[in-house]
Amino acid sequence: MEGANSQLSGGQQQRIGLARALYGDPVLLVLDEPNSALDTEGTDALNAAVREFKAAERAVIIMTHRPMAISECDHLAVVELGRIANFGSRDEVLNAMVQNAGAIQKQYRKAGEA
Repeated sequence: MEGANSQLSGGQQQRIGLARALYGDPVLLVLDEPNSALDTEGTDALNAAVREFKAAERAVIIMTHRPMAISECDHLAVVELGRIANFGSRDEVLNAMVQNAGAIQKQYRKAGEA
């Protein structure tokens, strides 16, 4: 999908990649930096898709560095140097490991209200 000859933006390519991943009714969805090229609208659409996938009692694994990608996560595993440094509920892990956890949590709560 990616390439110098593509007429699609990075965000458009990511949306198509997500649609392809959801095609065929999978029970497990593994996403690596799924919102790295998405704008706010694209991130909202991604989060809605993850929410719907989870509501259908399916599993989602998201690998990311971006706070908005974890807004729909129930649990986090922080991996450092190939080992799990922390695991637990999203808010517990954020509070234990991130200085600005409150700001991150406020940001994704606000995004959920929009």
